[in-house]
Amino acid sequence: MAPKRDKDRRIISCLQCFRPQEMLPNHLLRVCMKNQTNEERNAEVERAKKSMKDWTLRGRTWDYNAMVKRYPDEASRQALLEDLRERHFLIINDPMAAQAESSHRPPGAAVETHNKMPAQPTLQDCQRVLRVSKADMLIIHRKLLDQQHVEEDQRTLFRYFCEAILVLRYFQGPEAVRALKDSDWINKRNVDGRIHMEVQSTKQSAKFSLTEEDSAMLDAYFQKIRPGCLQDSQDDQGRFFLSKQGLPVGNVTSDIRRLHEQYDLPSFSSQQARRAQITMACSSSDDPADERRVRKQKRGRGPADQDDRDFGAFLLQFPATASSTPPTKKKRTAAGFPPDKMFYNRWRSVQLAKREELLLSQCSRRPPSVSKVSLLIQKEGWTGNCPRPEDVVAKWRPVTRVQVESDPWIITTIQNQKWTGLALKDFGTKGQGVVATKAFAMGSIVCDYHGKVITGAEGRKLVESIKGDMAYLFFFHAAGRDLCVDAETFPCECHPTENTMGRRINHSSKRANLRPVHCVMNFPEGQRDVILFQAKRDIHICEELLFDYGVKRKSFRGEAINLDWLDE
Repeated sequence: MAPKRDKDRRIISCLQCFRPQEMLPNHLLRVCMKNQTNEERNAEVERAKKSMKDWTLRGRTWDYNAMVKRYPDEASRQALLEDLRERHFLIINDPMAAQAESSHRPPGAAVETHNKMPAQPTLQDCQRVLRVSKADMLIIHRKLLDQQHVEEDQRTLFRYFCEAILVLRYFQGPEAVRALKDSDWINKRNVDGRIHMEVQSTKQSAKFSLTEEDSAMLDAYFQKIRPGCLQDSQDDQGRFFLSKQGLPVGNVTSDIRRLHEQYDLPSFSSQQARRAQITMACSSSDDPADERRVRKQKRGRGPADQDDRDFGAFLLQFPATASSTPPTKKKRTAAGFPPDKMFYNRWRSVQLAKREELLLSQCSRRPPSVSKVSLLIQKEGWTGNCPRPEDVVAKWRPVTRVQVESDPWIITTIQNQKWTGLALKDFGTKGQGVVATKAFAMGSIVCDYHGKVITGAEGRKLVESIKGDMAYLFFFHAAGRDLCVDAETFPCECHPTENTMGRRINHSSKRANLRPVHCVMNFPEGQRDVILFQAKRDIHICEELLFDYGVKRKSFRGEAINLDWLDE
């Protein structure tokens, strides 16, 4: 007996509920038009078939040239184009197809053109790498904004691109780019649609104005890539560009050369770009031929080696987020990956870890119960690959006072005053304040209120001598002792060259996101009283740090104040 064959069912969308259906007549009979007659349902089926045919003829096909005219903003156009490709729309004059076609040219022809170094490079030659790499950088930029997974090498390549923008487009020297600080970026100004920057760290201050598009690229690096490079064990020196080890970038010229090598283009220095800018009578214009250049393939990974793609490429194709759907076997094989479940199982492990991290982030202050974790899972709507509530409860770890008082990183940071993720910002009439350059979770130690610890009586005498408010004095009570942190004497004796951040934090009684806590830190030379600032809630990048000065005033008047640990 011949095996039963499935009928060829065409997917037709219902025009009543706008959902695709395999059997539209049955759907209308049971759901959308169950109270209508057979004639009305048959007419609706014919209307839906005609609509699907019209969409296939006209709606599914897009012309990239017409898209350029309709959507002049390139970032928006590239985002739309990427969405259409993922939804299997037909793109006429697709630039990606043009790149694929160019990759089949006879070997040697394009390479000779790329590697040929012009005798006297023009400004177009120097800036060609920015045009050729722009499409890739926009894709990475979009993934960063959408919080999708971006591979480490792509993050590094995006940093190279940002450095090249400053050197090749705005003609800044490598030393000025290397010396750019996070505080310089925090204090940028928007004037008539241009982002004005000033590098104050170099011997000769550099000033330049960025376009909003270039500023968006650098801001994506600052908010999405740089925070992941910050490491508590490394001194970032407040620099804007950091390596993946958390150290300041040492050689900007080498980074730009690597960007040229990635796209198989001749490398140009900042001096050549400046000379070309001086000699050119007009600025460079985008060359459409450059956009069609073949991109350099990584060694050992040709386009036919689909089965050899690594797990990083699998995550790029199918980002593993807490809310994403696992890729089916059909989707995996259609994307060129092996049909087995090796990558699939690893993908589920990555998603499971992200889901556990998401649940723990919602229970950072107090230990969650099994029932609470179960409710959170139910609220997220996860039906598969769910963490066990018992495992989430077991992995919850609060920050305790005992851990902080003996934490070697906090002790070392207090000693060298190299707190990461902080920058000074000029707020105009308000004066200077401190903003976060990385995200701080609730309960995190942000910095200390640094100064010499004296008695409360000595602090009050100091207030009388300066004839003003308490200024940079922090009075507190600890174990029956009346003490004061003297940050008025600046710079302090132990750090004569450092601008300690704690004394620069501004006041707010309603918007305070920090609270002071008292700890007795176990330094190698002995115990010492320290006032630490702990995050009262989650703090975002570029958010100003604030605490309530009323705590200082109450203690100054002799009132008992509570500087207990937040998690106790």
